[in-house]
Amino acid sequence: MAFIRLCLTAYRSPARFAEGLRGKPAPHWGLAAVILRGLIDALLLYLPIYLMGWQPPTPSFIPIFSTERYYRTLIFIGPLLFLAHWLMAGALMHVVLRLTRRRSDEAPADQAGIDVILNILGMTSLSIAAVLLIWDWLCIATGWGDQYFLGVTHLVIDVWGIAIAVVAFKRLLGVPVWLGVLLQILNVVTWLPLGMTFMRSPL
Repeated sequence: MAFIRLCLTAYRSPARFAEGLRGKPAPHWGLAAVILRGLIDALLLYLPIYLMGWQPPTPSFIPIFSTERYYRTLIFIGPLLFLAHWLMAGALMHVVLRLTRRRSDEAPADQAGIDVILNILGMTSLSIAAVLLIWDWLCIATGWGDQYFLGVTHLVIDVWGIAIAVVAFKRLLGVPVWLGVLLQILNVVTWLPLGMTFMRSPL
Protein backbone atom coordinates (compact mmCIF):
# COMPACT_ATOMS: atom_id res chain seq x y z
CA MET A 1 0.00 0.00 0.00
CA ALA A 2 2.90 2.37 0.66
CA PHE A 3 3.90 1.93 -2.98
CA ILE A 4 0.48 3.00 -4.28
CA ARG A 5 0.14 5.82 -1.74
CA LEU A 6 3.46 7.24 -2.88
CA CYS A 7 2.29 7.28 -6.51
CA LEU A 8 -0.89 9.08 -5.49
CA THR A 9 1.18 11.64 -3.58
CA ALA A 10 2.67 12.82 -6.87
CA TYR A 11 -0.76 14.18 -7.85
CA ARG A 12 -0.86 16.45 -4.82
CA SER A 13 2.75 17.37 -4.12
CA PRO A 14 5.85 16.53 -6.18
CA ALA A 15 7.99 17.59 -3.19
CA ARG A 16 6.27 15.12 -0.85
CA PHE A 17 6.51 12.47 -3.56
CA ALA A 18 10.27 13.02 -3.78
CA GLU A 19 10.74 12.88 -0.02
CA GLY A 20 8.59 9.76 0.17
CA LEU A 21 10.83 8.09 -2.40
CA ARG A 22 13.95 8.83 -0.36
CA GLY A 23 15.48 5.65 1.02
CA LYS A 24 13.06 3.31 -0.71
CA PRO A 25 14.54 0.09 -2.17
CA ALA A 26 16.31 1.06 -5.39
CA PRO A 27 16.02 0.19 -8.18
CA HIS A 28 13.42 -2.32 -6.95
CA TRP A 29 10.55 0.17 -6.67
CA GLY A 30 11.41 1.66 -10.04
CA LEU A 31 11.42 -1.77 -11.66
CA ALA A 32 8.08 -2.68 -10.09
CA ALA A 33 6.63 0.65 -11.22
CA VAL A 34 7.73 0.34 -14.84
CA ILE A 35 6.45 -3.24 -15.05
CA LEU A 36 3.11 -2.15 -13.61
CA ARG A 37 3.00 0.76 -16.06
CA GLY A 38 3.47 -1.65 -18.94
CA LEU A 39 0.77 -3.99 -17.67
CA ILE A 40 -1.68 -1.11 -17.26
CA ASP A 41 -1.36 -0.22 -20.93
CA ALA A 42 -1.33 -3.85 -22.07
CA LEU A 43 -4.35 -5.06 -20.12
CA LEU A 44 -6.48 -1.94 -19.77
CA LEU A 45 -5.90 -0.31 -23.16
CA TYR A 46 -4.53 -2.60 -25.86
CA LEU A 47 -6.31 -5.79 -24.79
CA PRO A 48 -9.81 -4.21 -24.86
CA ILE A 49 -9.32 -2.49 -28.21
CA TYR A 50 -7.89 -5.70 -29.68
CA LEU A 51 -10.93 -7.63 -28.46
CA MET A 52 -13.12 -5.00 -30.11
CA GLY A 53 -11.43 -5.83 -33.42
CA TRP A 54 -9.77 -2.46 -33.94
CA GLN A 55 -6.70 -1.90 -36.11
CA PRO A 56 -4.07 0.82 -35.63
CA PRO A 57 -4.25 3.92 -37.87
CA THR A 58 -0.58 3.48 -38.85
CA PRO A 59 0.48 0.17 -40.41
CA SER A 60 3.13 -2.00 -38.82
CA PHE A 61 6.73 -1.18 -39.73
CA ILE A 62 7.89 -4.65 -38.67
CA PRO A 63 7.10 -7.38 -41.25
CA ILE A 64 6.69 -10.14 -38.64
CA PHE A 65 3.96 -8.11 -36.86
CA SER A 66 0.77 -7.90 -38.90
CA THR A 67 -1.17 -4.65 -38.82
CA GLU A 68 -4.45 -6.52 -38.37
CA ARG A 69 -3.26 -8.04 -35.09
CA TYR A 70 -0.91 -5.28 -33.99
CA TYR A 71 -2.82 -4.38 -30.85
CA ARG A 72 -2.49 -8.00 -29.76
CA THR A 73 1.25 -7.71 -30.38
CA LEU A 74 1.41 -4.61 -28.20
CA ILE A 75 -0.10 -6.53 -25.30
CA PHE A 76 3.13 -8.53 -25.18
CA ILE A 77 5.83 -6.17 -26.45
CA GLY A 78 4.49 -2.97 -24.86
CA PRO A 79 5.73 -3.78 -21.34
CA LEU A 80 9.11 -4.83 -22.78
CA LEU A 81 9.42 -1.49 -24.58
CA PHE A 82 8.73 0.44 -21.37
CA LEU A 83 11.34 -1.67 -19.59
CA ALA A 84 13.93 -1.12 -22.34
CA HIS A 85 13.34 2.63 -22.31
CA TRP A 86 13.58 2.76 -18.52
CA LEU A 87 16.99 1.09 -18.57
CA MET A 88 18.30 3.09 -21.53
CA ALA A 89 17.16 6.48 -20.25
CA GLY A 90 18.44 5.75 -16.73
CA ALA A 91 21.87 4.75 -18.05
CA LEU A 92 22.14 7.83 -20.28
CA MET A 93 21.13 10.15 -17.44
CA HIS A 94 23.72 8.55 -15.19
CA VAL A 95 26.41 9.11 -17.82
CA VAL A 96 25.37 12.75 -18.26
CA LEU A 97 25.60 13.34 -14.51
CA ARG A 98 29.05 11.77 -14.43
CA LEU A 99 30.24 13.83 -17.41
CA THR A 100 29.05 17.03 -15.74
CA ARG A 101 30.99 16.01 -12.61
CA ARG A 102 27.79 15.42 -10.70
CA ARG A 103 28.36 11.93 -9.38
CA SER A 104 25.00 11.51 -7.69
CA ASP A 105 26.74 12.29 -4.39
CA GLU A 106 23.43 13.03 -2.76
CA ALA A 107 22.33 9.42 -3.09
CA PRO A 108 22.12 7.43 0.17
CA ALA A 109 25.31 5.63 1.13
CA ASP A 110 23.75 2.22 0.46
CA GLN A 111 22.41 3.14 -2.99
CA ALA A 112 24.20 3.96 -6.23
CA GLY A 113 23.16 7.11 -8.06
CA ILE A 114 21.85 5.15 -11.02
CA ASP A 115 19.61 3.13 -8.69
CA VAL A 116 17.97 6.32 -7.48
CA ILE A 117 17.63 7.57 -11.05
CA LEU A 118 15.84 4.35 -12.03
CA ASN A 119 13.54 4.65 -9.03
CA ILE A 120 12.61 8.20 -9.98
CA LEU A 121 11.99 7.34 -13.62
CA GLY A 122 9.90 4.27 -12.86
CA MET A 123 7.75 5.84 -10.17
CA THR A 124 7.23 9.04 -12.15
CA SER A 125 6.14 7.05 -15.20
CA LEU A 126 3.64 5.09 -13.13
CA SER A 127 2.31 8.23 -11.46
CA ILE A 128 1.04 9.64 -14.77
CA ALA A 129 0.03 6.30 -16.30
CA ALA A 130 -3.47 6.42 -14.81
CA VAL A 131 -4.05 9.94 -16.14
CA LEU A 132 -2.92 8.93 -19.64
CA LEU A 133 -5.15 5.85 -19.54
CA ILE A 134 -8.21 7.83 -18.47
CA TRP A 135 -7.49 10.46 -21.11
CA ASP A 136 -7.12 7.83 -23.84
CA TRP A 137 -10.43 6.20 -22.97
CA LEU A 138 -12.15 9.59 -22.76
CA CYS A 139 -10.94 10.39 -26.28
CA ILE A 140 -12.00 6.94 -27.51
CA ALA A 141 -15.44 7.18 -25.92
CA THR A 142 -16.15 10.67 -27.22
CA GLY A 143 -14.44 10.29 -30.59
CA TRP A 144 -12.21 13.29 -29.98
CA GLY A 145 -9.34 13.86 -32.35
CA ASP A 146 -7.04 11.33 -33.98
CA GLN A 147 -3.62 9.81 -33.38
CA TYR A 148 -1.90 13.18 -33.82
CA PHE A 149 -4.21 14.92 -31.37
CA LEU A 150 -3.64 12.12 -28.88
CA GLY A 151 0.13 12.34 -29.33
CA VAL A 152 0.20 16.09 -28.70
CA THR A 153 -2.01 15.83 -25.62
CA HIS A 154 0.20 13.04 -24.27
CA LEU A 155 3.18 15.38 -24.54
CA VAL A 156 1.25 18.06 -22.64
CA ILE A 157 0.45 15.58 -19.86
CA ASP A 158 4.09 14.46 -19.89
CA VAL A 159 5.09 18.00 -18.91
CA TRP A 160 3.51 17.28 -15.55
CA GLY A 161 5.58 14.11 -15.27
CA ILE A 162 8.69 16.10 -16.18
CA ALA A 163 7.98 18.57 -13.37
CA ILE A 164 7.59 15.74 -10.85
CA ALA A 165 10.86 14.16 -11.97
CA VAL A 166 12.77 17.47 -11.90
CA VAL A 167 11.72 18.03 -8.29
CA ALA A 168 12.76 14.47 -7.39
CA PHE A 169 16.17 14.83 -9.07
CA LYS A 170 16.71 18.10 -7.21
CA ARG A 171 15.76 16.75 -3.78
CA LEU A 172 17.24 13.25 -4.01
CA LEU A 173 20.35 13.82 -6.11
CA GLY A 174 21.01 17.54 -5.81
CA VAL A 175 20.60 18.06 -9.57
CA PRO A 176 20.00 21.73 -10.52
CA VAL A 177 16.62 22.47 -12.04
CA TRP A 178 18.08 23.44 -15.43
CA LEU A 179 19.97 20.16 -15.68
CA GLY A 180 16.96 18.22 -14.42
CA VAL A 181 14.88 19.68 -17.25
CA LEU A 182 17.54 18.73 -19.80
CA LEU A 183 17.63 15.20 -18.41
CA GLN A 184 13.88 14.88 -18.79
CA ILE A 185 14.05 16.16 -22.36
CA LEU A 186 16.65 13.42 -22.93
CA ASN A 187 14.15 10.98 -21.41
CA VAL A 188 11.50 12.01 -23.96
CA VAL A 189 13.98 11.93 -26.86
CA THR A 190 15.15 8.41 -26.04
CA TRP A 191 11.53 7.22 -26.15
CA LEU A 192 10.81 8.61 -29.61
CA PRO A 193 12.62 5.93 -31.70
CA LEU A 194 10.95 3.13 -29.73
CA GLY A 195 7.56 4.78 -29.64
CA MET A 196 7.48 5.76 -33.32
CA THR A 197 8.72 2.35 -34.47
CA PHE A 198 6.71 0.02 -32.26
CA MET A 199 3.87 1.77 -30.44
CA ARG A 200 0.55 2.64 -32.04
CA SER A 201 -2.19 5.05 -31.06
CA PRO A 202 -5.55 3.61 -29.97
CA LEU A 203 -7.24 6.23 -32.18
